[in-house]
Amino acid sequence: MKSDPIDRERDEMAKTTLLNVTVADAYLALLADRGVDYFFANAGTDFAPIVEAMAKAQSLETRIPEPVTCPHENTAMHMAIGYFLVTGKPQAVMVHVNVGTANGMNGFLNAARGNIPMLFTAGRTPTNEEGLAGHRSLDIHWTQEMFDQASMVREAAKWDYELRNGKQTETIVDRALSVAKSEPTGPVYLSLPREVLAEQMDEFTYESPGRQHAPAPPYPNAAATDEAAALLAGAENPLIITNWAGRNPRVWGPLGELAERYAIPVVQYRNRYMSLPTDHPMNLGYDLNPLLGQADVILAIDVAVPWLPATDKVREDAKVIHMGADPLHSYVPLRGHPCDIALACGTDAGLTALNDALSAHESRVKANIDKRRKALAEMWRKQRDGWAKRLDEVKDNKPLHPVWITHCINQLKGDDTIVVKESALASSHIDISQPGTLLNAGAASGLGHGLGVALGAKLAARDRLVIGTHGDGSYMFGNPIASHYVGAEQKLPILTVIFNNQRWQAVRRATVGLNPEGYAAQSSHQPITMLDSIDKYEKAVEVADGYGQRVEDPADLMPALERGLKAVQVGQRQAVINVICSA
Repeated sequence: MKSDPIDRERDEMAKTTLLNVTVADAYLALLADRGVDYFFANAGTDFAPIVEAMAKAQSLETRIPEPVTCPHENTAMHMAIGYFLVTGKPQAVMVHVNVGTANGMNGFLNAARGNIPMLFTAGRTPTNEEGLAGHRSLDIHWTQEMFDQASMVREAAKWDYELRNGKQTETIVDRALSVAKSEPTGPVYLSLPREVLAEQMDEFTYESPGRQHAPAPPYPNAAATDEAAALLAGAENPLIITNWAGRNPRVWGPLGELAERYAIPVVQYRNRYMSLPTDHPMNLGYDLNPLLGQADVILAIDVAVPWLPATDKVREDAKVIHMGADPLHSYVPLRGHPCDIALACGTDAGLTALNDALSAHESRVKANIDKRRKALAEMWRKQRDGWAKRLDEVKDNKPLHPVWITHCINQLKGDDTIVVKESALASSHIDISQPGTLLNAGAASGLGHGLGVALGAKLAARDRLVIGTHGDGSYMFGNPIASHYVGAEQKLPILTVIFNNQRWQAVRRATVGLNPEGYAAQSSHQPITMLDSIDKYEKAVEVADGYGQRVEDPADLMPALERGLKAVQVGQRQAVINVICSA
């Protein structure tokens, strides 16, 4: 590629000057300079200056983020999330004014509750009826305007603003990205009026590299860390509970070391990421029982809901320590879990500090540690024996059982395969040995994240196998035609496995749980929970020249997965395996 042909001058202060550009030109160049690789876009009439700037950049070979056409906002948002989860680099999404913002809210809420930094932008309806470049030119420019477009996102956004003029572009972009990347990380929102983007500037100068940066993650308070270490050292039955600590790959080392050195069992409760290798001796699975009821000191790491107060029993005298960038999870309006010590910190740094603090107690409590280690080893063995027995019990079930489907996926994948979970995938029956290889971005329960996350992960790691697992409902929420379109356009062959139980199982279970003897519990066809009118989802991928197959017999699953894998790896085609399952 040639050097940037837009006229530039560099002075001794590492500044870059663009000559004869629009604000849209400057904005895109600045995003690229700040490390934004991709621009996930669902366009509207407000994009005219952006489209012109992209075409200009293509013609002149100017460096800007690579544009990705996303026919639905849900796809765009979750591709940005998936890309971040693999690379650690926040990306930009742009949607169409208020309606695009509304469609993007599902992904925005998942990003907010999952602490995913993202620059979420939307066009802003032109505010001038005439007289400026980019002024209103269609009748829709009147009826789509809102008094406060950003109000839709404000409760979940870390920061929101509107670009007012070209001179402030660098300040606004740097402010947005630095806030998004500050702990606790999360998405920000920026609206971009069409007249501002179309504004012509004789020159635009910005510093390169930029000089606004997110602060380093906080280190835990030393006195509080010592107090927490003393509690853990004196515990007979300490317990670590986490949900998403492993989203940060740097957590794996210190968490594994802490747990093994001091024989503290770890339960990854309703986990969205893996925080320990599957075979780690202190990985005591994914169910709180029976460890929770025995625990006298609980360390809750990056988990908003460490247990359900109404049903899970915790000892009255148990001490509870919460750790994370926001250990009280202040975004949750109501949360009454006990908190005896709160360690506000970057999780990896907090675990390292806690490990160091515990070393002062290690020799004194060695007998307890050894005794606990022996008991936990036996529990670990019995647990794995139980998992193996469960697999043997269900392997021939028809419809197929999720445990058997998970087992077959496990046989197919490699250690570095990225598995995306929006399904009944059984954590107990899949082996994860590397961080960042099991991704579940549904932090706000916004369905439809899996397809986009899988595409974003593949975009970030084109040389790795990506397997997306989805329920039939979440597959539909993921806008499969839009997602398969992006897969074709960007040449992203992923293997999609649908756990097709022909219903919304979560809704069914919640209804029966609330009314176990009720009418719905007795019904063979619960209202508004069934999805059994269509079931040939494997056909959807054919619009993108992909490979699809339906599976109803457990003996057929492994051969079908292997054919799908061949289509992906040899044929470079997307593949969908539609598995009729029981739950």
